[in-house]
This record gives sequence, C-alpha cells and structure tokens, in this order.
Amino acid sequence: ITYRIAPIGCFITATVTVNPLPAAIIGSSQLCIGETTTFSDATAGGTWTSTGHGTLIGASTGVITAYALGLDTITYALPTGCFVTKTVNVNPLPSPITGPTRVCVGDSITLADADPGGTWASNPIAVATIGSLSGVLTGVSGGTALITYRLTTTGCVTFYTVTVDPSPGPIVGPDSLCVGPVPTPYT
Repeated sequence: ITYRIAPIGCFITATVTVNPLPAAIIGSSQLCIGETTTFSDATAGGTWTSTGHGTLIGASTGVITAYALGLDTITYALPTGCFVTKTVNVNPLPSPITGPTRVCVGDSITLADADPGGTWASNPIAVATIGSLSGVLTGVSGGTALITYRLTTTGCVTFYTVTVDPSPGPIVGPDSLCVGPVPTPYT
C-alpha cells in the first residue's frame, strides 16, 4: 500500500497480508432445546464462540448444546482474525405425549400430542406398532416400547414409554356344568 503526497512526490509504503476466510461452518441451523451436536469447519486451528442467546459451544471442540429458545450466532475464528458465522434457531420440544401407559397384547390405545403436524414411531415394533399419523398403538407382544413423536417442521422429538402386558394363559377346567347345587365331595 502506498500513500503519496502530491505534487512533491514524497510517499510511504506498508505491506498488508490478505488472509483467507475459514470454510463454511458445517452443522444444522435448526436445533431442538436440550439437543447436543457437533459443529465443524474444514479449516483447522480456529476457535468457536456463541453469542450465548440459547446455546453454549466448546471453544476447541465445536460441541454445541441448545438450552433456550430463539436465535443465536455461532462464530468460528482463525488466529488471523478472519471468521465465519452461522445463525442457529433453537426450537421447542413437542408437548408431552398423553394417553395410557399400558396395553394388553392385541388391544389398542390412542396416544396424543397437543402440537399438530408430527409423526409417531414405535421401537421395537415387535412389542408395539403405532399409526404414524393416527397415534393408535397396538400391543404385539409383552415388553416395553419407546414411542416417539417428531414434529415435521423442526424435527424436535418427545418420548413416551408404553408397557405391553402379555395375555393371560388359557382358562382350564371343565367346559360344561350341570344346573343345581354343587355336589358335596364323598369322604
């Protein structure tokens, strides 16, 4: 860089180094409250910071935890001072799931969530199946099933546990009786 005084021609110079920016931050711009994930950048040697409006991030690790709703800005800065930013939105979890917590094999119950627009899933399906849109759960075999309700718009999930009770064994005994008093056993 040269600065020259006209008309006498005196000048001074300075050298300036132009450093590259880091690569783009890799990681989702949509987080759910309570979620922990890792952000990364292809350019090594930088430091992570957060404005602290809903997230915390490890300065050297890029491990980010969402703790409050709203928008936050994540910055990845190189020692040269060059940096890139990413805006993240921390979304709420769906409302708690409501409904029975027990069902018998072969019977059905209906689960509900106050937030519309989600999908249901059951794990394992060998214990219970659930309609992805209806929330109607059917017991398949004895055990415990983890039920999830995921909001389509944000991907945020809430969990619920349902116990499937096995059917009782068959009833044994005579299949016919006589009308009248029960006879007294002989002694």
